Parts: sequence; C-alpha cells; structure tokens
Amino acid sequence: MKHYIILDNDKIQLNPSPDRELLTSTEFISRANSTEKRMRHTRVINLCAPYEYLAKGYYVSLMAEARGQRCIPTAEIALELNWKRLYQTNMADLNERLEKSFKEPAGGFSSHTFHIYFGRTEVAALEDVSKRIFDTFRCPILEVEIKYKNKWEIISVEPLTVGSLNTEQLTAFNAALDVFTGSAWVDKKSKKRAPKWIAILHDPHEKMSPSNPAALKKFVQAANQLGAEAELITRADLPRLMEYDALFIRENTAIAHHTYRFAKKAEGEGIPVIDDPASIMRCCNKVYMFELLNAHKVATPKTTVLDRKGCKVFAEKTDYPVVLKLPEGSFSRGVFKATDPADFMTKANKLLAESDIILAQEFMPSDYDWRVGVLNGKVIFVCQYFMAKGHWQIVNNEKKGKAAEGDARAVRIEDTPKDVLETALKAANLIGNGLYGVDLKQNDRGVFVIEINDNPNVDTGYKGAEDEIYGLDLYKTIMAELLRRTELELKS
Repeated sequence: MKHYIILDNDKIQLNPSPDRELLTSTEFISRANSTEKRMRHTRVINLCAPYEYLAKGYYVSLMAEARGQRCIPTAEIALELNWKRLYQTNMADLNERLEKSFKEPAGGFSSHTFHIYFGRTEVAALEDVSKRIFDTFRCPILEVEIKYKNKWEIISVEPLTVGSLNTEQLTAFNAALDVFTGSAWVDKKSKKRAPKWIAILHDPHEKMSPSNPAALKKFVQAANQLGAEAELITRADLPRLMEYDALFIRENTAIAHHTYRFAKKAEGEGIPVIDDPASIMRCCNKVYMFELLNAHKVATPKTTVLDRKGCKVFAEKTDYPVVLKLPEGSFSRGVFKATDPADFMTKANKLLAESDIILAQEFMPSDYDWRVGVLNGKVIFVCQYFMAKGHWQIVNNEKKGKAAEGDARAVRIEDTPKDVLETALKAANLIGNGLYGVDLKQNDRGVFVIEINDNPNVDTGYKGAEDEIYGLDLYKTIMAELLRRTELELKS
C-alpha cells in the first residue's frame, strides 16, 4: 500500500522507502488533482501535530478523508485529543488495562511519562496498554503521562510533532514507522519488499478450531510459495492490524466477539478480509439465513421461526421428531431433537432463556451431510461428514467429556452429484463472495441446504480431511484469492 507521509517541513529526516512519499502540509493541501486514482485508496500518515481545530494538521486529516484516503489520525480523533472532555470516556477502560499490566512500584517517583509510536513503546511493561491507547486514538506519536494515586492512572494523552523528538526518540519512531508501513520487511540487500503480508487470526487454545496447527502451517507455506508472507496473530494483535495487507480469520466467529471486530476494522481500513463482516453476520444468524434461502427458492428442511407464545401452539400440531435450534450456534451446539410436545416445550424453554426467537426445523435423518467448500463463487473442496456413532448429529455434544465426532470422507469435485454442487453454489452466492462451507442433505425428495457456514473447516492430518484430495493446492487457492483482492484494492 502506498503511504503519503505529511510533515510540517521538509527538513525532517525519515527513513527512505519505495512505498512512501514525503510531502509537506502545504504540498498536500495544494494538490488540486489529489482525487485522481493514484492518490485514492492510499494511506495518509499526518505528522503535522498539533491537530487543533482549524489548524493545518486538522485540515490535512479532513482533506485526506474528503479525498477518499485513509488517514491517521482521522479528523475526529484529532478533535478528541485536543478536547479532553471528549476522550475522558475512554479512560476507564485504559486505566483498567494499565492497572493490570503495569506493576512497577511507585518507588521514589509518583509520575512517569512515555512515548508511543504507532502502538509501540520502549518501556516493556507498558507495551500492552500502549497498544490499547494507540488502538483507541490512532495517532502516530503520543505522549502519555501516568501518575500513582493508590494505583497508576493515565493523566493525559497528547499528540506530539516528529520535530520535537530527540535523536534517540527519532530512531525509535523510524523503527515503528517501518513496521507500521511494512518497510521493515524490505530485504536490505535487494531493496525489495515481500509483495504482501497476510495476517492469519487464530486462537492457539481453541478446542474446535476451523484449522488445526498443521493446517495453519500449510497456509503459511502456501503464502510463501506464492511469493507472499503469512504470520499467525492472536486477538492481542488488533492494534497491529494495519501493518498487514490482508486478514484471514481462522477462529470460530460470532457477532459479539473479537473476530467480528477484527473483520470490521480490516474492512474499514481497506484491508481484504476473509471472513468479511457481512458474511459473519449473515451466516451466524440462522433466522436471517433461512429467510434469505426461502426468498430465493433454495430448498431447505421445513423451518418455522418461533417466539415463546408461538411454541405452545406449534408443539401441539407439529410432526415428531422435530429439531430445535438457537439462531446463533455452531458445531451442533444449541441444537436439540424433540420427540413429543412435552419434550419440545422443555427444550424450547431452555433455548428461549438465551434467545427471544428460536427455530423449529423438519427432522431429516441421513447417514451423512454433504459439505461443499465455496470460495468466491467456485467450489474448492467437497466432503461427506458422517453422523457421530449412535447419534443423529455430526458432533455429539451430549456425550460426557470430549465431544464425539463422526467420520469424514473427502470427495472429488467432479465425482459430486451435479445437483449438490449447483444448490451449494446458489446458496453460497446469496451470502457473498467469501469462503463458505455449505451443509446439505440429499434424499429421494432432492437436495436441501441445512446451513451455510462462514469460516469453514480446512484441516489436515486425518482421513477425510478437507485437504485430503487437493493437498497444498487447496491452501494456495485460498491464499491466492486473498492476494488477488489486495491487488484489486490497489487498483480500485
């Protein structure tokens, strides 16, 4: 990504880099042709502090946003930093973070001042809170004062000019700038930067991750073979997200969850992301999904949306068994089979304690479900997921201890029934152009979509794994799509 770095004057010395252009504030403001393509979809780093209202630094951010450029800081943040009453609302969370991470005793001093450069600080004990402060205020250089009053508290957060830094501080700033813009990844001998960096968000402690550790390594390997770099990140790396060219989420997603916040932030910064926020929202809620599928005449098991009042009437007239589902859930969690009206109401009440709306769905027994992996409107893998032994679902969460899973079988795309592929593609295309796992049942009545999953499993190392047939090519297909999107972002 191209970066325009805006300075107070042209005497300030910053590290040179092929993807950065240095401009004075006067040069930037006077560019009448700045809305042309070469200036749009770039990132502006505004170093013209102070950012007071109607000052030149404020206008740089304001004009960058008007020109369709992403700017740090935004005009809104610039105002917040100068009007303390606006940013005080953020102090409670930041002070809580400071209290947890900064355990240095007060000793002989009761106050401490430190600098933050793009979320980085040279005080190791303050790294965590520095990332959070930067993520809150998104300002290149911040000076933070903390004081000890029974506990450490943040007294002030002030933007600084790069010209106010001494030699040692400027060295630290340049190092942080290199990382933030990607220039730290330049090969110093060849002066060529790795074309793209992909962040892979994962949770090393997640029990039922969509990709196991061996599969994650294959994603990194695939990126390398495509001439890119990939790095595993965790939820703690949200403040560093702008350092990457693309984001690939390999955690189970949810709306009220950090995975959704990552996706939203990436989208807002113009960073291609799989899964995108819209896909997460649409796939996470089964009510939305079935309304969408039915509106477009995609076959599904007969499904009824119920509230507490509707459950009582429905329980007396429906055929049994019937499946009850929470609108949001995964890996067969929040899904029950009811066998009679009394059983229905017991299980419905349990679900209604978590959600005002639930779904009742026709029970379709089968030995296995089809799983069709779709990326950008194309099928990339097919599997059959078999029911857990002695159970009616793929995952048996009722078993004490570890959840029991059924077997799996990988199937070549060309060996998959045509109607299964066509139905899966039609369903996935209604959600978007991301990466989806479409679950379907097939019987003598036809093919039915059970659900569409964002963030589908892509695993390795066992019989029936998603990569069993296509191997590393499957991982390269996904990484190549992310890289293609980074190029489209640059050209748009």
